[in-house]
Amino acid sequence: MSALELKVYDILKLRFSEQEATTVIEYMDEKVKNGVEEKVAQSKIIQTKDIEIFRTEIKEENAKIKVETNEGFSKLEVTIAQLRGEMKTGFSDVKVEILRWIFGIFMAMMLAILGLYLKK
Repeated sequence: MSALELKVYDILKLRFSEQEATTVIEYMDEKVKNGVEEKVAQSKIIQTKDIEIFRTEIKEENAKIKVETNEGFSKLEVTIAQLRGEMKTGFSDVKVEILRWIFGIFMAMMLAILGLYLKK
């Protein structure tokens, strides 16, 4: 017994017999123990419900994030496809320009060689 229980026991022993005082103390101990056990059980139930609510909220949030991520990837794929198309068009334009320059330089060289050949 704790010091407080001994004091209560002594007080009860003055009014009741020793066995009655022991019975009252045991009754109070049992009541307190049952009260604590009930509170613990109730808090476990509340915690379980809170955890389930939290899990549900997390699952919903994860689903939203998945949808947003998939939408973002879809937009990114479209943008990449557009950039590829623009790059292909740009490369085609560059190829045409290079061919024009090659042809122009080739013609200028041919005319220079022909001019030197005819000059002799």
